[in-house]
Amino acid sequence: MSELLNSVNTPEDLKLLKREELPRLAEEMRAFIIDSVAGKTGGHLGSGLGAVELAIALHYYYRLGDHDSVVWDVGHQCYPHKLLTGRRSQFESLRQYKGISGFPDPKESCFDKVKTGHGGTSLSTALGVAIANKTQGFLDRTSIAVIGDGALQEGQALEALNHGGDLRDLKFLIVLNDNEHGIGPATGALANYFSKFRTSHAYTSAKKDVKKMLKVLEDQAGGLGRAIHDVLDHVKAGLHGLMPATHPGVLFEELGYFYYGPIDGHNTDQLLEAFENSARVPKPVVLHVLTRKGKGFQDDVPDHYAYHAAKTHSKLTAHLPKEYARAGGPSYTDVFVDKTTELMKKDQKVIAITAAMLQGTGLEIVQKTFPDRVYDVGMAEQHAVGFAQGLRLGGLKPICAIYSTFMQRSVDQLFQELALIKCPVLLALDRAGLVGPDGATHNGVFDIAYLSMLPNVVLMAPRDATEMKNMMEWGLELAMPAAIRFPRASSPKVELPTKQPLELGKAEILREGDDGVVIAYGSMVYHALEAIEKIEERHGKRLTLVNARFAKPFDEQLFATLIEKHNHVFTVEEHVRRGGFGSSVLEFANRARLEAGKLEVLAIDDRFVDHGARVEVLQEVGLDPEGIAASIERRLGLRRASGETSRRSVATGSVTG
Repeated sequence: MSELLNSVNTPEDLKLLKREELPRLAEEMRAFIIDSVAGKTGGHLGSGLGAVELAIALHYYYRLGDHDSVVWDVGHQCYPHKLLTGRRSQFESLRQYKGISGFPDPKESCFDKVKTGHGGTSLSTALGVAIANKTQGFLDRTSIAVIGDGALQEGQALEALNHGGDLRDLKFLIVLNDNEHGIGPATGALANYFSKFRTSHAYTSAKKDVKKMLKVLEDQAGGLGRAIHDVLDHVKAGLHGLMPATHPGVLFEELGYFYYGPIDGHNTDQLLEAFENSARVPKPVVLHVLTRKGKGFQDDVPDHYAYHAAKTHSKLTAHLPKEYARAGGPSYTDVFVDKTTELMKKDQKVIAITAAMLQGTGLEIVQKTFPDRVYDVGMAEQHAVGFAQGLRLGGLKPICAIYSTFMQRSVDQLFQELALIKCPVLLALDRAGLVGPDGATHNGVFDIAYLSMLPNVVLMAPRDATEMKNMMEWGLELAMPAAIRFPRASSPKVELPTKQPLELGKAEILREGDDGVVIAYGSMVYHALEAIEKIEERHGKRLTLVNARFAKPFDEQLFATLIEKHNHVFTVEEHVRRGGFGSSVLEFANRARLEAGKLEVLAIDDRFVDHGARVEVLQEVGLDPEGIAASIERRLGLRRASGETSRRSVATGSVTG
């Protein structure tokens, strides 16, 4: 039954409910999310289930949207928020092609301030909004950031925390959603700090005394000027006397915040009382709430990763074709795990690093075999790269595995710590290319651009599992930084035979033809192969296919020969056009005084690509086999057979028939 939930389509509807009805609404929302997400669409299940009461209390107390504002960090927590802001009827389309996003999105609702998919960013944004409110005289508006304890360890979050604590007379509320997890269990000193307190009983009496002090604040200060500051000073002094050294309030109070908590994040009465008390405090407030990730979903079944995400039900994907004809081999992530394990068994100096992505990168499996040689540094990509540099300088051989979209957060470290001194570290860029349901915030389509601009860096991408393993072994022994990008997809089930051993900057000709050349990079090799097979079948035209292998340095000698010999040369990559592989080939052709007009770059247009199944978004941008074939046919002036589906040309935006 969803009687209450069905009556709540907006925050204004929510405010019509009695406070004693809110726990029942929370139960109905939790049941709806479990049924919709776990049973149908898939998505980030655990975070939202842990934030149901928090979302209800925020919308019940504040005027979010047109007055107050909230930034969810990370956006995984936003599903209850979406239910309360008019999107319940759209939940069947969650993370589906052309459906609603799995993250906050201003395009969907005025209640979504920003689009948040990366952790640790909320405090900066919310602090900026708070200062903007104060500057413009909107003194009754509150700016709120809801941040998980896993995201709080991000460098940007700590920088914003440092800045905000030095300010006064500011309506800035930080809700620390402490559930002991990021994607997996939180790691590091901050996590241990919170964990010691969470499992301690020493805070019980302190909580009671803090509530008494807040009552004093309400009774004596009366909301006026200097008296509030005097009472706050009294409260702060009392807190230091009451709090044990492990109490997280000590940390926040020393940074200048008024600390409130911890409270039960699943108790709407306590949450509303906390918001009321926090509103009286004329300085930034940290409200510490304790929640349980995945609450309500198989509570009796322990799960190490607290049901972080549910898979999409097969009924929603059964109609989709295979990404390419030869697909069906092991995932590239599984190949990475197997090869990393093999390398670590052979060489005691090999170390693996990730940043809060033990499960996603597969290194959780490797850690079980080598617990002392796999490091999860938490949500701290910049540190991960700097740490890898130190390991290498100390004589070890680090493999730094981070999603492509998150590695871009460490561009300065890639420059300073690795490229500048030519420090040999192997970077494994998982989820390179289009990731599918996670959409624009997670697509790894910028890594060629942000890495290729740096001197002393080698960029590789494998065409299949065998080449992936060869690149990992070869790259680990290279005397300079090297990056391997690979997609969130399966490798080919049927591999082409290797024509040429791996050699720095050398490409591989997989088949030859006289009617043009297709130079494909990494994940696009087998898609391009299928495309030119279609063209040969339909038109009798045979094209040369080249596996580029390297985006930097690439095979200038071979590419020059091919450009001089053929009238039509196509580059294909799962990356944005600007700054990508094809762009580099065009620059080379121009420098070498080659006929650059022969080249056509098949890549992603200058835009962000939204969510959908991977095969759907590849089709949208024209990088599925049929889309690649259509672009080549258009350039070659080949007429399509009647009845064939028209496709958009990724190069020009035109439609070919």
